[in-house]
Amino acid sequence: MNSRIRTGLLLTIALLMIVTANAQDFVLKTSKSNVQGTSSLHDWESSITKLEWKGAFVIEKGILKSVSSAEVTIPVAGIKSTKGRIMDNKTYDAFLYEKNPNITFQLVSTQLRPEGAGTAIDATGNLTMRGTTKSIKLTGIAKVLTNGDVQLSVSKKLKMTEFKMEQPTAMMGTITVGDEVTINIDLTLTPSPNQQAKK
Repeated sequence: MNSRIRTGLLLTIALLMIVTANAQDFVLKTSKSNVQGTSSLHDWESSITKLEWKGAFVIEKGILKSVSSAEVTIPVAGIKSTKGRIMDNKTYDAFLYEKNPNITFQLVSTQLRPEGAGTAIDATGNLTMRGTTKSIKLTGIAKVLTNGDVQLSVSKKLKMTEFKMEQPTAMMGTITVGDEVTINIDLTLTPSPNQQAKK
């Protein structure tokens, strides 16, 4: 192996080890998240009442330096519509939720840049819905709060048909849900007490 290539690889590995060593696990503190969409009759909104988070950040002097890992799991059965149980059941059927109980997002890579009082995160990751996994790109905004928590906000438009989902219908097909939906994720994350206990 060329000595320059070998030196470059060693430096890359060393940098990754440093970043990993400085990364701190964060756990979910609060979530205010929803799914919004349209239909041939009216707009609709469903709350995401259950959400699981796993992830780690590198923060230096109150500034987010990198996102070491991030994984989000949304149980389909925790999606609750303002239109009631009928809409909920239509949603669950569209996901075939008994076979595909969760929506998951696994982070692959990120690029960070300053954005106002926070940090913009341009991310690429794998999103799985109804058993179909696709690579997606999204942008989130993260703010490190004075108490050490991190507020993370993400909004992403998706088309159900891209994930092989059928658009829900009602009233014998006279009402059809629009293909495009918007997922809004607003999380407050706090340093893991387990990791703090180890220090």
